[in-house]
Amino acid sequence: MKKVFYMILAMAVSIVSFSSCEDVPAPYDDPNDTHHTPEPEEGVILEETFGSSFGSFTVINIKGTPWTINYSTATATGYNSSDKTNTESESYLISPEIDLGGKEKAHLLFEYIFRYRSNDGADQVLITDQYTGDPTTTNWEDMTGDLTEGTDWNTFSKFDRNIPEQFMGKKVVIALYYNASSKSSRTWEVRNLKVKEGEAEEEKKPELPDDLTGSGTPENPYTVDDALRIIQAYGQITTDAVYIKGFISSDPTIDTSFGNADYMISDNMEEGTPQLTVYRGYGHGNKQFTKNDEIKKGDELIICGQLVNFRGNTPEVTQGSWIYSLNGVIKSDEIIGESRGSGTANDPYNVVAALRYIKTLGADVESAEEIYVSGIVQSVTEFNKEFGNVTYYISDDGSEENVLYVYRGKGLNGIDVPNDKYLKAGDAVVVTGKVVNFRGRTPEFTQGNYMTEYVPFVPFTGTRENPLTIEQAKALGEAEHAWVKGYIVGYVEGDVFSENTVRFEYTQSVTTNVVIGAEPLIPGNTAPVVDLAQCMPVQLPRGQVRNGVNIPTNNSLGWEVIFYGSIGKWMNTTSVMAPTFVITPTDAYGTDPDAVN
Repeated sequence: MKKVFYMILAMAVSIVSFSSCEDVPAPYDDPNDTHHTPEPEEGVILEETFGSSFGSFTVINIKGTPWTINYSTATATGYNSSDKTNTESESYLISPEIDLGGKEKAHLLFEYIFRYRSNDGADQVLITDQYTGDPTTTNWEDMTGDLTEGTDWNTFSKFDRNIPEQFMGKKVVIALYYNASSKSSRTWEVRNLKVKEGEAEEEKKPELPDDLTGSGTPENPYTVDDALRIIQAYGQITTDAVYIKGFISSDPTIDTSFGNADYMISDNMEEGTPQLTVYRGYGHGNKQFTKNDEIKKGDELIICGQLVNFRGNTPEVTQGSWIYSLNGVIKSDEIIGESRGSGTANDPYNVVAALRYIKTLGADVESAEEIYVSGIVQSVTEFNKEFGNVTYYISDDGSEENVLYVYRGKGLNGIDVPNDKYLKAGDAVVVTGKVVNFRGRTPEFTQGNYMTEYVPFVPFTGTRENPLTIEQAKALGEAEHAWVKGYIVGYVEGDVFSENTVRFEYTQSVTTNVVIGAEPLIPGNTAPVVDLAQCMPVQLPRGQVRNGVNIPTNNSLGWEVIFYGSIGKWMNTTSVMAPTFVITPTDAYGTDPDAVN
């Protein structure tokens, strides 16, 4: 919308200007007249507006999308709005040589709009007195400080920094640098850049209300009311992250593809209590969300993030916040466990070792070399059929602790992943590729990684001597064949397994199913005393198995039995389906699978 608005505005101004100036006399059409030329500003050493060109500045593009002139600004972004894609980019906007000879103090100032701070990338203001002609080999000093994130495309912030004292009296070069990834990008627009003699104006922060309840620390977090009052006082984003305590007052919207969530928080759950928006916040312990039920309405939490009045009318905790405490549990991001391996093909890191290595890289710094990591798939979050890749987490034992994110990885030896069944929790893999600590909170393999080893997980389905419990069978969910042990506690009347249909009694009619539980019925009790969560129905096919265990024929209520059959969905729940063999306290019925060649 912004681009369209400016294009229409520019066209309108152009048409009006042409029509109104057509018959205007000199000096307006005299290019040699300087009567209306403004006097040069005192003390300006270098000046460039970037209104229509880069002027004396030079763009040196390393890769991807370079600096461009857009909206009368120098613009840096890897985002393409036409197809909503991001391009991995790195580009420098280099000043001419600036002579600070004889100058005791000087400062650099410009106006800017800086958006999407929490997206990938870096936006820096660099200076050197030893420019080599190649920005990638130059030893730069970073004088960026903190950039204020904007909330719209019309309000410019002011950059004003003193040039470090060691550069005074020398000839220097200044560079505006940005980079972006193929996943996401920031946007930076710069105009009216100047280098002036003298000192930068001190940036005055608004005073905070003097009667806040908290102090914004983990030990004494702000209340939601505190946060709303701070936002009102600042008007723009707070420079530093703060801690805010509250209750989740809306149903969270969790996006496991990006690992973040949108929700509201308030000081209590009473209707009408003022709320604060949490926009694209991360999970407990500054980790990405991997499941849709990790937080819920009513949870009490402390979050860490920056406050902003988005577009001037939406108080929020801006993108990139994270949950420090959830229902009183503070989750440490400490990496616990033994490191093993050296990261090579013959001696891969385990996940703990890889996490410790990635942590040494710093935020958003990609490793120079590819590494090898072995692990167990903890969960799969995305399959991309078009590009033949899959996104998933691995850990050393398949648990949620100490997980490493594998972003858009290929299959074994770099082949395309053929379908969404290719990879599943429990599979053992060795992955190779470059790694990064994405945004300082998500250790991950970057896109382009692939598996060098892949061993599909074969779940344990029980044996005659060691059958599955009810809990194990339900957790398995699906299996072609399995041994399952339980006690006959009743039957289902109808075709849906529920508290309203399960009967814990004898019957003279239902022979097509039984319900088995983890514990037997208590003798003498007639009321239902069995937890259905610890039970599952068994489909009894015609033949020996049905005849040998159905309740009316055999008075089998309370028997301990072992079924051999498939596991799948039946009666809207996980069930033992069409067992071909059953062992009862006194006999066995059906075809013994161990006796079949």
